[in-house]
Amino acid sequence: VIQIMTQADASRAARKMASHWTRVNSAERKVPHTRMDNELDIQQIYSFGRKLGQGSFGVVCEATHIGTQKKWAIKKVNKEKAGSYGVKLLEREVNILKRVNHEHIIHLEEVFETPKRMYLVTELCEGGELKKLLQNQQHFNEDDARHIIRSLAEAIVYLHKKDIVHRDLKLENILVKSYHYGNDNGMVNIKVTDFGLSVQKGGVGSENMLQATCGTPIYMAPEVINGHQYSQQCDEWSIGVIMYTLLSGGPPFMSSSEDRLFEMIKKGELNFANPVWSTISDAAKKVLCCLLKVDPAHRITASELLDNPWITGDTSVLATPTNVLDMMRQYRNDLEDSGVEAVELGVDDLSLGCCQDRHVLSGGNHTAISDPGPEPDTDSISCSSKPPTPTLTKQHKRKARTTSTNGVKKNGSIVKSFSTLGTQVFIQFLIIQLLFIL
Repeated sequence: VIQIMTQADASRAARKMASHWTRVNSAERKVPHTRMDNELDIQQIYSFGRKLGQGSFGVVCEATHIGTQKKWAIKKVNKEKAGSYGVKLLEREVNILKRVNHEHIIHLEEVFETPKRMYLVTELCEGGELKKLLQNQQHFNEDDARHIIRSLAEAIVYLHKKDIVHRDLKLENILVKSYHYGNDNGMVNIKVTDFGLSVQKGGVGSENMLQATCGTPIYMAPEVINGHQYSQQCDEWSIGVIMYTLLSGGPPFMSSSEDRLFEMIKKGELNFANPVWSTISDAAKKVLCCLLKVDPAHRITASELLDNPWITGDTSVLATPTNVLDMMRQYRNDLEDSGVEAVELGVDDLSLGCCQDRHVLSGGNHTAISDPGPEPDTDSISCSSKPPTPTLTKQHKRKARTTSTNGVKKNGSIVKSFSTLGTQVFIQFLIIQLLFIL
């Protein structure tokens, strides 16, 4: 028997193999941590070059290993300026980087520590911050954005499997290792960095939920802003903000007032008014709505994102709701909006139908299921995850279906042959009873 592997299957198999390889190597990897008394000793090992960046507590420089002549980036932090809290964040970052090894996470080669400073030797990312690359281009095309989001999701899946939550994903914390514009074999090679706010959970369960409000405001998830217990799903929200920004050139929520910004985030209404969105597929917009769900329980996971048709490139697969309740509500709503006549089984106000319509988000060519009802404002789409409220129009439709053309109520008239529908009708009847209870 010959089995044909689809592009999506091949992608999943490759990720599984890469994940296994990474786990094995991660367990074997040892990061040297050397303590020195003299600041000048490190200069016998590395030759320091140009400055790559500067922060409040230190500086990042390009450096060349004197023995191998290989180039690295060295983050030099002044402990006194950083203070006890800053040193704690740095130590947390070091401890996490020592435990990870992934192609899209910054590689920590070794650590040097003196009484006054700490030196982190990491791989050199010549392209700098992803934010600067975006500023130069204004926005990415859909293929480049897809490649970046796929790489980012792979890194987050790896971290979450280790119970590590990044908590500060943003464009500034994604470095570009290399960038080959227009080269399908190269594209953008990214590295997730800056694990100062990251935390490793103890496992699953409510006792391992996070509570600290931290991160960068425009990337913060609603549950983090609310100060409620939250999980690793806050990282998926940040991925959504990053994806939206890559495609449009600006964040989905922006205000000069932090209070106003937080209110916008908690509402979760996406705006697609920018003309650039007319060039973006409906599949991409659907992914954004899945990532930027206000309710984290309805938010797509990084692992599910990697299997999404927009990521895998399998456009033959129709986008569907991501959880059981959404799928059941979608089925009920499709039945309500169906124009197909139904069989009435003598039950008052009960009509059965099968939906043949596909609702398409405006502005693209890819078919996706959307919530039926009155025409939405195509410039603003809510991702609040709240169940749709039946509208007056829907209620009139329901009433109209139970009456004949002259206004007389039908009483068990057979519109289609029962023998044709048979068992299918009975099953639909049971399903509808359950759906309307929901």
